[in-house]
Amino acid sequence: MLAELLALFAAAAPESAAPTRTVSPVTVTATPSTEIAGHPDATVNSAGSSDDALGDALAIWPRRAYHSGASGRVTLSCRVDAHGLAEWCRVIGESPAGQGFGRAALEMRPSFKLTPVQGPDGPITAMMTVNVGFKAPATELDSDGTGAATAANTMGAAPVVSGPIHGNRLEMHAVVMVDNPVWTSAANFDDLARAYPAKGGGAEGYAAAHCQVQRSGRDAGALSRCQIIKESPKGQGFGQAAISLMPKFRVMPAVLARAPGDAPLWVDVPVRLSPPDKAAERTVKAPIWLLNVDPESVPKVFPPEAAAKGLTSGRGVVRCTVADDGTVGSCVPEPGDPDGLGFSEAAVKLATAMRMNLWSADGAPVEGGVVHIPIRINLRTRTQ
Repeated sequence: MLAELLALFAAAAPESAAPTRTVSPVTVTATPSTEIAGHPDATVNSAGSSDDALGDALAIWPRRAYHSGASGRVTLSCRVDAHGLAEWCRVIGESPAGQGFGRAALEMRPSFKLTPVQGPDGPITAMMTVNVGFKAPATELDSDGTGAATAANTMGAAPVVSGPIHGNRLEMHAVVMVDNPVWTSAANFDDLARAYPAKGGGAEGYAAAHCQVQRSGRDAGALSRCQIIKESPKGQGFGQAAISLMPKFRVMPAVLARAPGDAPLWVDVPVRLSPPDKAAERTVKAPIWLLNVDPESVPKVFPPEAAAKGLTSGRGVVRCTVADDGTVGSCVPEPGDPDGLGFSEAAVKLATAMRMNLWSADGAPVEGGVVHIPIRINLRTRTQ
């Protein structure tokens, strides 16, 4: 299992694909998911020049593509929850290929705050298509109408000619990102309740923090130099509230030990701050499982009463409490499918082996929360 967790860390990319980052904006516009096939549900543009620097999000580029002036386009398929957060994404289109734009687009996921799909009873979780555009800065002059490129300006030297310059490249720095971090500690529900800003006004807030990770030593995995790369709504204190929580987080040191090279390690932490009247619910709706049910153990707990009726499969559901290490306990059966044949009682036995990450995919705590776990129980494994 450790090898699988380490594989979640972003390995070093070749020079042509190594991402660079800077605090600068992206813009996001969303349209209903009922758009006709081929049209995106949302569009994201990564800023490449100071002319585009509006907002509070993050620009990220493949290093060589940025310095060579190449533009790119990526299409992502994302699971967007009822809060408008992209819980996970995958690349389904990339142009040009092989330049690292797909990886760069995936790194921008925490800065997405989209309009969720509306169901009959309100927002729902659904798959959405997101187009990410990388517009290379066009360093040009407009004083003489020639549009001549000013290479010296992009290299930090004095311009060779005078006049207003548009398309100044944003200052970038190379980093290694910790993707899908495994947390050994994180903020809990009480921490978030205390952090909710006085100016929140009962709204649900969202912020994403971009933090440096201590590579080694006594504080290995601790976060520092945090800055907000996304805040919604603005001006109500949600960004600062998220920053105040970052000392609670620590990345698994074993993951950091495998980090390539000596470039600074950074991680993006999404934080969703529920208003006080909803904070008491403490239901974990988007767990990230680190340890799941062992398939070999499933047939051993198959309920005999179900087997006696000729059934070979069923679904049990359990309600559990999450401990401070991500394990689950105090599990009780809930109605299964079919109900009354022991599937949920069998699921209780299986759930004790499960463990989740200490921060959920929807930017919320898990420690002390309640989780409802559906478990498919088959009489035989697939290889039997």
